[in-house]
Amino acid sequence: MHSKEDFHSAATPEFLAFLEDEVHQEPTPLTRAPIRGWIQVAFWGLRIYIAVMLIMVAIGFARGIH
Repeated sequence: MHSKEDFHSAATPEFLAFLEDEVHQEPTPLTRAPIRGWIQVAFWGLRIYIAVMLIMVAIGFARGIH
């Protein structure tokens, strides 16, 4: 096993070559994956659940104020 000092030593030639290759690359643009079928139904169910929970919390706070 390596000692802690080994991890803080100078960079190896392999790492410097890897770093040189990676620095000049452009990042690939991210796109959204299409959501279909039961996953879309599950997301709509979560949205409805969150809305109902927010309404219930608002009612609870309103009744607690009085």
